[in-house]
Amino acid sequence: MTEREQVNKLFRQFKNKNVTVELRDNNQAEGKIIAIDNYLNIVLEKDDGIQTLKGGNIVYVSLKE
Repeated sequence: MTEREQVNKLFRQFKNKNVTVELRDNNQAEGKIIAIDNYLNIVLEKDDGIQTLKGGNIVYVSLKE
């Protein structure tokens, strides 16, 4: 398995999980990841709708479980 395939597998494990995302501007976003790609671009499902986060603005993602 290549390194890229390993990274893809790790990212896929976050799909459909509730997370907190820390952003570079010191804000946080919370919701369920409904899409994630190799660049760590994330689409979150939140109580008030959908939020798209660019991977370059993300500091870290933590699971809420």
